[in-house]
Amino acid sequence: MSTDTSILRGMARLRKALEKRMRMDDRAEELAAREGARPIRSGTLAAFDTAALGRRLRPMLEFDGRGWRVLADEIGVTSPDLSRVMAGQDIATGKVFAICDWAGLDARAFYRPPLGAPKPRKRPRRTRRSQRVFHGKSTETGVRG
Repeated sequence: MSTDTSILRGMARLRKALEKRMRMDDRAEELAAREGARPIRSGTLAAFDTAALGRRLRPMLEFDGRGWRVLADEIGVTSPDLSRVMAGQDIATGKVFAICDWAGLDARAFYRPPLGAPKPRKRPRRTRRSQRVFHGKSTETGVRG
C-alpha cells in the first residue's frame, strides 16, 4: 500500500507548524517568568522595555516572511539587534526608534523612566487655528492716498 506524497508533505508541514507554535508558547512562558523576576536593571537608569517591544514585533517579522537579515537592513539595524530585542535585552536608543518607526509603533510606549524621576511635563494644548489671536501690527491697514 503506497501513501500519497502530497499527504506526507502536508503532514510534515503541519508537524513543523505545530512545533513552531509550541516553541512560541514555551518562549512566552519563559518571558512571563522573567517578568515576574527581578528586572534586568535596578531601575536607576532610563531604559526601554525591549521584552514588550519584542512581543509586539515578533508577529510583524514573522508575517513579513523575509529573513531577519533582510528586514534588519531595511530597518537600519543589524540582525543581532533584532535578536536582542526578541530576547528582551537592551539595545541603543536610536535602534529602538528605528525599529519602532519601521513597525509603526510609538517608542515612548516602551520607555521606562528611572526610579524617582519626575513625572513628564504636560505639553501645552494647542488651540485651533480659528481661535488664535494676532497681537501684532499689520502693514496692510495703513491707507495711503
